[in-house]
Amino acid sequence: MKIIFAGSSDFAIPALEEIASHREHKILLAISQPAKPKGRRQVMEDTPLAQAAQMLGIPLFCPDNINDQHNIERLREEAADILITASYGAFLGRTLRNLFPYGAINLHPSLLPEYRGPSPVRAAILAGETLTGNSIFRLAAKMDAGPLLMQEKLEILPNEDYGALEQRLALLASEMLIKYLQQPQSYPAVKQDDGRATYSRMLNKEDLHLDFSLPAEQIQRRIRAYAPEPGARVSFKGKMLKILQAEQGEKNSKAAPGQITSIVHNKGFCLSTADKELLILRVQAAGKKQMDAWAYHLGARLNIGERIE
Repeated sequence: MKIIFAGSSDFAIPALEEIASHREHKILLAISQPAKPKGRRQVMEDTPLAQAAQMLGIPLFCPDNINDQHNIERLREEAADILITASYGAFLGRTLRNLFPYGAINLHPSLLPEYRGPSPVRAAILAGETLTGNSIFRLAAKMDAGPLLMQEKLEILPNEDYGALEQRLALLASEMLIKYLQQPQSYPAVKQDDGRATYSRMLNKEDLHLDFSLPAEQIQRRIRAYAPEPGARVSFKGKMLKILQAEQGEKNSKAAPGQITSIVHNKGFCLSTADKELLILRVQAAGKKQMDAWAYHLGARLNIGERIE
């Protein structure tokens, strides 16, 4: 099958690589978002998917507006059988969706209609879900609302963070996609139940700040949902500190929220919350690399009774 593949984030890479490894399929073109400035020096950097496509030797196209008529004509000339999208990050109009004999499909890391929108993996962790999965569906005008073609479930492991869960979902999505491409006619489209739809949203800076007046379980979910990047944040002695891994302690909190209640040898330090103590295991100080919380304690010289806010 002749394929055009559109994506931007790391989630899309395993699917691109898996298709490229099958001789019966040919990726004519990879589409991604244009390069953007990144870091303190604002150096222009291609998306992860664009970088992967170049490594694989796949022709790359990064238009500012994919729905521009000139761009649509270019894609028409490719004469592809199908358009596959995965975390591409832009709306595809009707004209573009209708260019391909096998249509335009999307890989989405949730069990649609649950968690439509831009951050379904983080949303599932924040909600305390123990089960998630992937959906393959036909693109439609309404976001993530097109008819379903295929779904597979995946258990969310205890204490699993966003990075690990997204990678497992990406690998599962690549396997699902190959199954679908082998016999697309075997997967009839099924209309989604819009009445069951739930939604995820884009992150903002306020989401990342931890509030220790909440129960320990809710705080731990936030830490998991934002790790390893961009990382849940707190302030200690006027400086930003990312909390990347934590687990609920067995003791109930008695101190003020955010207060250091104990130092656990070779592990980290405990903080008070609305109910249980929270054992901090991995952190990243501003301008530093990630480290275990015990090593951070030795350098920062934490003391019992100090507060992290």
